[in-house]
Amino acid sequence: MSGRGPGWWIGTAIYLTVCLACVVFVSVPLLLLSLGVGLVAGALTVVALAGVVLAGGEGTAVLHTPAEVRESRLLPTRVREAFVRRDRAWPQYFAAQSRLDIQAIVDRARLAHDRMWAGPLPWLREKQLLAWWPLIIPLAGGQGAVTAGGALAVAATTVVLALVTGAAWLVGLPVVYLLRGADAAWQRVRGARASCAKCFELTAVPAYRCRGPHELDDRLSGDDLHRDIRPGLLGVWWRRCACGTKLPTMVLRAAFSRRLQPCCPSCGEPLFRGAGVVTDVRIPVFGAASAGKTQLIMAALVGLERAAATGGAGWQLLDERSKRTFAEYTDLVLRGADPAQTDASGPPVALTVRLDKGSRPALVHVFDAAGESLLDPEQNSRLSYLDYARSLIFVMDPFSVRRIADEFSSVAPDVYAAANPARHDPERSYNATVTRLRDFGVRTDRQRLAFVVTKADLLDKLGAGPHGGDLRDWLAAIGLGNLLLAVERDFGEVEFFLVCGRDPGPDAAPAPLRWVLSKEWMSLD
Repeated sequence: MSGRGPGWWIGTAIYLTVCLACVVFVSVPLLLLSLGVGLVAGALTVVALAGVVLAGGEGTAVLHTPAEVRESRLLPTRVREAFVRRDRAWPQYFAAQSRLDIQAIVDRARLAHDRMWAGPLPWLREKQLLAWWPLIIPLAGGQGAVTAGGALAVAATTVVLALVTGAAWLVGLPVVYLLRGADAAWQRVRGARASCAKCFELTAVPAYRCRGPHELDDRLSGDDLHRDIRPGLLGVWWRRCACGTKLPTMVLRAAFSRRLQPCCPSCGEPLFRGAGVVTDVRIPVFGAASAGKTQLIMAALVGLERAAATGGAGWQLLDERSKRTFAEYTDLVLRGADPAQTDASGPPVALTVRLDKGSRPALVHVFDAAGESLLDPEQNSRLSYLDYARSLIFVMDPFSVRRIADEFSSVAPDVYAAANPARHDPERSYNATVTRLRDFGVRTDRQRLAFVVTKADLLDKLGAGPHGGDLRDWLAAIGLGNLLLAVERDFGEVEFFLVCGRDPGPDAAPAPLRWVLSKEWMSLD
């Protein structure tokens, strides 16, 4: 104190007077102005940052790729095991991205705040301008106002985005289930499913291969496959594949899209166009070896083609195997020749035809497995098409019944030679298949059965048929009462047919198929 002279005190007084004057006449007005400008500037800064984030500007995009989304837990629900993993497609904005955008806005606002507070004071200290502290007051006030304005804007932006996201979920979730319900209702009313002709898998939701510009690695790994095309987190009405292609959701819309190829979700085999949307009729034909199954199927399909033409229905064979097999059948029927015995070591013969009548097309799959395969538990375990059928056709050879053999084999040996009787008892061939169905948990009481007695022409030669009487009564009279009781106990609906497997007329070989079609699709008459 003693070292300070009058000049120091006079200088200090002048400095304090000037500072006071600056505070009163400069700092306070500037503070008031900076508070208002700061609040607005802080809010506008956050709004601008939010716009940049939402627009995905350069260096600001926070979108996660479909591959990252698949591996992360960004989406709120897990994928069902049936669909293996989440499809490689961009998620809906409100499913995950809105949360990421809110976080990005908060992070960028915090970064801008830190930079604003880190800049002025060090600069003033470096320039030795702290003595002009009255001018720092409006600066600090402005910074505080910017912080307050930014905080209010962040809170408001978060609330708005959260409310919009919540509203989107409230509206979108019912729409998703409404569209899924439309798919399910259509399939239930039309009896529509997707059948694979290779592995016999049956599904309500086929897999769809995107035809967009995918890399070879995507094709090889199956990343171009959309296993769950239903509306959901990856899109309600549309979804965008990882390759950028816009794809329709819903089985009803995807089934006929040129951007998608329907495939079996189990083996990846391409499915027929319309799979999962058009009526799907699966008709397994089973019975003992040499019972006449293949002969019946041949004449039935040839006759069915004629009936379709007569009834004004479209007929189309959908794959090369079906075309080739049907051409062989037609040739054999026209020549009156017998088919080759079905190979027991190979896969079942599966022929698929598309029938169109009115506005309701149908895919009809007819399956013919060797009788030996049906009797062998190891082989018939692979015949899963039996499990998925709503109707089956059991073919019984009357010449394999002991009473017929005992009464007529020695009397008419030439007829018996022409009949080439089935190698196994009818009950054994029937029970082997029904037991297999039960072992795999199939409710046969929910299935229907066409019980077909073949070789009616040869029975007529013997004079051994029902002769216009009731076929069921005749079967009981020749000793098949136990089989009839089992059939009517096992299946929910049974219809009996006596046919000549060589006759493609509407009341002969095609009759069982026409009955099944009338139950599951419509009549060809």
